[in-house]
Amino acid sequence: MYEIVRTSRQQKEFEETWEYFCNKYNWYNDPYAKNGIRYNLLLPGTETKRRKKIIGTIEFIPYNPTNPHSTVEGPNRFGFSTYEEIRLHQHRTWEIDKLCLHKEYHRRGFFHIFMHVFHNHAKTNSPKYYLALVEKKFFRMLKISFGLGVEQKGEELTGPGTTLVPVVFDIEKMMQDEETVRKLLEMSNHLQKKSSNKGFLKKIFSMV
Repeated sequence: MYEIVRTSRQQKEFEETWEYFCNKYNWYNDPYAKNGIRYNLLLPGTETKRRKKIIGTIEFIPYNPTNPHSTVEGPNRFGFSTYEEIRLHQHRTWEIDKLCLHKEYHRRGFFHIFMHVFHNHAKTNSPKYYLALVEKKFFRMLKISFGLGVEQKGEELTGPGTTLVPVVFDIEKMMQDEETVRKLLEMSNHLQKKSSNKGFLKKIFSMV
């Protein structure tokens, strides 16, 4: 369902996937943060190394409003640091960057794979907030999938070819709602089983 980028090969696969979308949609490619934690999203049923298919990416970066390479804060970005709740929890706040999901898998339930990624990162790093500048369609997906924990801050940022929404995701609040987390994880697991069974049947029929 996902893999944490730890090897040079995984990093190369991450870069190839993300930069493909940057080139296709004319997105700006921020530098790869040295202290960033990156995940490759895998098509359910293809997790083995031989069959692996990467369908998306996401990067988490410790939030520092004075960082000149911040993906969310600064000139032509957004002023998240003007919000008191963000300043109070700066040491437990992370930026989300390089969030993408292959268009072929939109509106098919695959966005819930991100729930497993958020769950893994949250359990490991105990964040309070995630901050992001995301395209409007991804904001809608986040809002539909994760509900009240996802909030738009301020006005949309309109640039050449894209409109970005400043987003605060109270991941701690969501993680405390154990029932919602359980349902979201179950939904994602159901998708994985469904996809795996489909792949198995496809393999069987190809042998007939």
